[in-house]
Amino acid sequence: MEVMVHLFPRTRFRPLWIALVLALGAAAAWAQESTPGLEYFDIPATGTYFWRYVPPDLPTDRPVPVVVFLHGSGGKPENYFPYILGPARVAGCVLVMPHSKNGLGWGDPADELTITESLRMTRAALPVDERRISVSGHSAGGAYAYLLAYQERLRFSAVFSMGARYYPVDAIADPSYKAPIRMYYGTNDPNYFGGSYESLKQQWQRLGIPWEEEIRQGAQHQEMYNATTTRGFEFLLSKSYPGAEPSCTAGPDHLCLGGGRYRADVVWKDFSGRTGTGTVASCSTADSGLFWFFDPTNWELMVKVLDGCALNGHHWVFAAATTTVEYTLKVTDTLTGETAVYHNLLGTPAVAVNDTNALDCP
Repeated sequence: MEVMVHLFPRTRFRPLWIALVLALGAAAAWAQESTPGLEYFDIPATGTYFWRYVPPDLPTDRPVPVVVFLHGSGGKPENYFPYILGPARVAGCVLVMPHSKNGLGWGDPADELTITESLRMTRAALPVDERRISVSGHSAGGAYAYLLAYQERLRFSAVFSMGARYYPVDAIADPSYKAPIRMYYGTNDPNYFGGSYESLKQQWQRLGIPWEEEIRQGAQHQEMYNATTTRGFEFLLSKSYPGAEPSCTAGPDHLCLGGGRYRADVVWKDFSGRTGTGTVASCSTADSGLFWFFDPTNWELMVKVLDGCALNGHHWVFAAATTTVEYTLKVTDTLTGETAVYHNLLGTPAVAVNDTNALDCP
């Protein structure tokens, strides 16, 4: 895709960006020095760079959602730190913030590679929830966000654009999924009253793309608000790219429950110090199953996983064992990578597990 996305004719609107850059410069410099979880990375493949922000209280022992944020024309990621890092922490997502190749806009042939390299390097460092990688941006970055989401097959789960200009999208490149989009505009933004907003709404309706909006009275194009950005990021995280298949395949040493979505494994240690893995009994069913440790006629542990999403937003894990040997039961949601772990100490009569908050419902 070779489309250069500029905000407006530069001779008329460049002062807006100069004012924004000057206003945010001091705050951005502070953020670079003092914000936990904020890291800079060079991208040798394209000669540019990206910042990655991992909120310090975000659990990284399970797959994390990622938002790719694209800066506006004439800007850079650092200008946006005061307006996007806090919302990312509240929403609970990792931010990936690349810099465009030429700095004036997006659409250089190297820009898509910059974004895919940023994501590749993030995947190498963190467990990424592949179903919740979304894209956002302000101004020219917002326009490039929706162009990428709809004209390329990058599997973005949703789009959040702020003050974006209209660019035509004739057809969706990925027919299997139309990523929902949320649009934000201020009423004093030329992209709002000048026709882009109305044209984009008509375009999404024509293409059958789900959309929603937030309009702030009196706001200028260059004005950003933490509350608005937080709502936008929360919208992104509420969407998931479909088509992920459960990855549990039946085997003698683990149970596959819930249509193959959940995998249950158990390891044990007896009073002689011997260790082993639980073996699945032949009478297991779709949602529950049995393990034996020493003898196939002597069952030790029953495990059941139920879908309680409609009741409390979680998958439930129940387990009951008739043993005093040490064991650790791990139940894994193969779609998200989230795990629930239960341990019984050696010499302790096993107690029943009734965990109705075991695994989140994404």
